[in-house]
Amino acid sequence: MRSWLIGVFVSALLAVFFFGSSTTAQRAGAYPGFTLVMQTTDFDAKGATLSSRTYTKYHSNTGDWRSVGTFGGYELATVYRRGRGVYISNARTSVLLKTSDHAPGCPLRTAEQLQRDPKFARTEMVLGLKAYVLSQRLSAGGLVETYWAPELGGGTPFRRIYNFDDGRKITEEPISITLGEPAATDVSGPDYKVIEQVPIFNDKLSNQILSKPDPIYPVEAQARDLSGIVCIQVIVDESGRVLSARSSTRTPFLVEAAVEAAYQAWFSPTIVDGKPVITEGRISYQFVPPQVSKN
Repeated sequence: MRSWLIGVFVSALLAVFFFGSSTTAQRAGAYPGFTLVMQTTDFDAKGATLSSRTYTKYHSNTGDWRSVGTFGGYELATVYRRGRGVYISNARTSVLLKTSDHAPGCPLRTAEQLQRDPKFARTEMVLGLKAYVLSQRLSAGGLVETYWAPELGGGTPFRRIYNFDDGRKITEEPISITLGEPAATDVSGPDYKVIEQVPIFNDKLSNQILSKPDPIYPVEAQARDLSGIVCIQVIVDESGRVLSARSSTRTPFLVEAAVEAAYQAWFSPTIVDGKPVITEGRISYQFVPPQVSKN
């Protein structure tokens, strides 16, 4: 009896140590359900707004989530299915493409665990939630501050601010947070064709281009005299058609034009073991401001 009581006492201490009190932390293994509306804004070095966009993240208590927004007039989403994989979808091609088999679930972290993180800087109240701010230097030069809340599981960032050394700034701000399980269809997304084959990366995919129309130089970019190279990550089906085009390049106006052009591109099939396969690779577009005629 005594050893049983000691075991219960030790277990209780460990539970408090690892998971915190019931008022400040999630139960072990319990994911919260919530809906998070975010706004991402890019600022130039002078503080002027370059672009702004919103997206919504539906987070299920199963650990699954879907982050959805619009790009180029089409719905675009990332779908995370715990234990199954990560997928991307877009209304343009109406497919749900697996991009990774790795989906173990986001870590659950309590207030105590967040505060013990070496990157912990301070706490702030954001939309009624106590946020734990972790600060980290960027390899590109600058500082990023990420906000986490135990009420949201402690593993999902719900605010992030990038301050670059050259004066540029990117903010990812929560507009609203609704606690509670979202609708199942919001988490799963539209009933698109599902492709479970993870694309094979082909670092020479750009050599297989059969057709690559030039992008249209945007009027907004011309007004700001923007130029540069935009890299696009494309996923191509067995016939050479582009199923998905995305970019991590943070150049407003130019990215949308490059993505639109990428969807018009066509490739020769990638053959593996004598069969065409779904392939992932990179292509790029160079933007040069058009010369203004001086008459």
